Amino acid sequence: MDREEAASVLATHLDRLEAEGYDHLVARIGDVETFEVITDRGAKYQLEFQTVWDFGPGGTVRILGSIDDGGLRAVLPLSDDRLVDRAG
Repeated sequence: MDREEAASVLATHLDRLEAEGYDHLVARIGDVETFEVITDRGAKYQLEFQTVWDFGPGGTVRILGSIDDGGLRAVLPLSDDRLVDRAG
């Protein structure tokens, strides 16, 4: 897996989710979204996202994201997260 490419793909999708805003993310709490993407280079990655409360209901929302290529990396995927609060 090209770690730099995978990190860029993951960041792009986290940016998209974060841009949806707090209220939309609250509505997604507990949902798990899994899908595959194919990059312009032809690499195939599986992404998984989950939205959870960071410390408790009504507070900050945490978006958890992970990416792997289906190989050995699937055991320990590359992960990142974002925090979104009510203000933005």
